[in-house]
This record gives sequence, structure tokens and C-alpha cells, in this order.
Amino acid sequence: MGDDVQVGRMVQDLRISRDLRQEDVAARAGVSRPTVSRLERGLIDGLTVGALRAISRALGMPSVVSLGWRSPEIDRLRDRLHAAMVEQVAAALSSLGWELVPEHSFNQYGERGSADILAWHRASSALLIVETKTRLFDLQDTLMAINRKRRLLPGLAAKEYGWHPGQVGVLLVLPDVSTHRHVVWRHAATFAAALPQRQVEVRHWLAHPNGGLRGIWFLAISHDDDIGQRSRRRRASKRRLGTGRMQKPGPLGPRGTLSGSRMTDSGRHDS
Repeated sequence: MGDDVQVGRMVQDLRISRDLRQEDVAARAGVSRPTVSRLERGLIDGLTVGALRAISRALGMPSVVSLGWRSPEIDRLRDRLHAAMVEQVAAALSSLGWELVPEHSFNQYGERGSADILAWHRASSALLIVETKTRLFDLQDTLMAINRKRRLLPGLAAKEYGWHPGQVGVLLVLPDVSTHRHVVWRHAATFAAALPQRQVEVRHWLAHPNGGLRGIWFLAISHDDDIGQRSRRRRASKRRLGTGRMQKPGPLGPRGTLSGSRMTDSGRHDS
């Protein structure tokens, strides 16, 4: 991956972590939205030094002009986001009676990997393999890794834990932001074949495992302190709607969604 593209993705990661749209960053920086978009796509040539510095200031990051780096802040941000997502999924599964093994590593005849969560539903003899991603950098690599875990982990779980699954589920968990939904939409045919089930079907299966699961869960991140602050625009909107203080996040509620978040039948969240 070229340096310009890598810088663009780091800028995009920071923007998303702060729950800002490209329009918000553009307004803060005094530039146009297409300028922000060009930077995030790694199209830095042709952008002025002033515009790059203004966007950097708007995001509270070191100047893009002096980068040429892989920011430690980005790595820490992704680590915190990943940890927050895994913790949120683990709490949800535990509340539904799943037994959990976090960060399960394996090495089977040279095929290595790890599952963010390996879960067992004793009443249904169901095994669940959870793959959590903060970003989809390589779609083919992600799907290959999921298929490898689906092939190997049921047998390894039987040997290591005495879990003999009658049904197996694989679940890809992504942050519920427009960037990831757009990736899934752009590769709709691929995802429909590999991971066809979505929010409503996923939450039903997690509560009552029956048959196999191959699904995607767009997770509404609730641990904001770990991954960046919400924008003033979102906070002001909440106050105008009379919600007052945001609810403290919790595990899956009665409808199978996270407490403090409501999922519509279309699979989108209304906070």
C-alpha cells in the first residue's frame, strides 16, 4: 500500500473515531468536502499545504505535511476500538447463556490463527466463532480466515474443551458506521454468498441457536470514552430530542440489541 493511501486511511480512522462526517471536518478546516475526500483516498498530490494543515488541526492530529509515518495514536486507537468491541460482544453473549473463550489461538498442522471469541451454547450444542474487525482492509483475506476457522475450530473445540457442536455459527462483527456498511453494499454479491445473515437473523440465532449461522453484526459502539468523543452535533441532537444524558451501555436487551440502542427491522440502529 502506498504511503499516501496509508496516510489517507489513518486520517479516515481518526475522523470516524471522533464520529465526524467529511462535511464536519471540512467546515472546521475551512475547506471543501471533496478536499477531505481526496485526502482520505490518498490523492494528496494537488492539495495545498494549507489545506492539509487545516484538516490536521481540525482532527487534532500531527500535521499531515510532516507525516510519512504510521502514527502510534492510530495503532492505539484501533487496539482500544477492537478491545471495546470484543468486550461488548462478550457481555452480550454472556447474558444469553454462552460460555466464552476469548482470544482462542490455534496451530493445526501449520495453519495458524485465532478467534476473537470462541463461544459455546450448551443447551443447543452450538459453537460460535466471532471475528471482530475495526476495518476491512482485505476482503478476500478476511473471508479466507473466517472459512479456515469454520473448518478447523469445531474439531479443535471438541478436543480441547469437550464441546461437540451440532451446529456452528460464524459471525463477523463490524462497527456500525457508514464506511463499513458501504463496503458491504459495494460487495453485496460476495457477502450475500459468504455471510448472508444480518442483524435480525443474527440476534435471533444468538438467543435461540438453531441450524448454522453465517452472519454480519453491525455493532453500535457504546464505549465512547475508549474510542473517541462524539461530536457536539450528535450530543446537541440528543438533547433536542429530550433524551438527556446518554444511557450507560449494556448487554443485549429483550429484543436482542444493546441496551441504549434500538435496532429496526431494517438492521439499522436508532440511538
